[in-house]
Amino acid sequence: MTHTLQIPIRNVSCEACTIVIGRMLNKFPRARVESISPDARTLTITCEEKDVSAIKDKLREYNYLNEERSAKEHVWFVLERIIGNKKGFEGEHTILTQTLGVMAILVAVLGALYYTIIPATPYTERILPILALVPIGIALNAGALAHIKQVRAHFTCSNGMMAGMIIGMIAGFLAGAIAGATNGMFVGSLVGMVIGMGVSAWVLRTNGIMSVLEGLMAGLMSGTMGAMLSVMMLLDHLVEFLYILFGVGALILAGMSYFMIKEVGPIQSEKKVSFATMTMVSILVLVAIIAVIFWGPKSSFTLGGFS
Repeated sequence: MTHTLQIPIRNVSCEACTIVIGRMLNKFPRARVESISPDARTLTITCEEKDVSAIKDKLREYNYLNEERSAKEHVWFVLERIIGNKKGFEGEHTILTQTLGVMAILVAVLGALYYTIIPATPYTERILPILALVPIGIALNAGALAHIKQVRAHFTCSNGMMAGMIIGMIAGFLAGAIAGATNGMFVGSLVGMVIGMGVSAWVLRTNGIMSVLEGLMAGLMSGTMGAMLSVMMLLDHLVEFLYILFGVGALILAGMSYFMIKEVGPIQSEKKVSFATMTMVSILVLVAIIAVIFWGPKSSFTLGGFS
């Protein structure tokens, strides 16, 4: 037998939160949202009495249940749940650990390449601080792509466009900045465009033409702008700025993950991204970028061209 009850809530700040709550209730037969109060503090639902406790547990997992004794800012609540591998956030915790694992493996692969294949020249020594950024950038973007892939089935049109813009922009900008510093404006722009446009179009190909176009435009712009930035800053603390740039890029990608959790909820899909696949693709990208850096065309105006 169903009945209607009111539940105190918090952190319900937009229509997306209502959609997330509705999706949670879909797991319970005959449960539905009746209304949310104008001040977003009371949720009215209809459900079977036997499901009330489980529904409250679900709301608690997402930090929607208002319990004064455990009131927390939502962003810190989410971060704590992911790092602690708490119930409901296992998928995000897995992606975080996979990202760190891929990063460690890529650093090891880069070290192996440095001592075996990469030529030992003054040029190599000069760009070594920039080479160290390559595995970090690849791993960060691989983790972001894995997260998008897990939740994209629940995206609205605007969600897909936002994700496409962010991943296309960050991937293209970071790749263009690296290749622009080591090879010049032409190669840097091409590398940034190919990576930025390619990854965004690939991961959002199932979300409609608007998401794909948003990612393509972001990759086009960021790829050329990243290369231009490096060329313009060659004699003005470029290496230091690239480290700042990568730090800001990491924060934006983390913000994108938080935005997706807020918009569609934590990962619900049982189909996980394969760590082996994620690692192998990342290694191939690393090798390709290293090949371009050392054996691709170079402008006379690059970081390695100055002493």
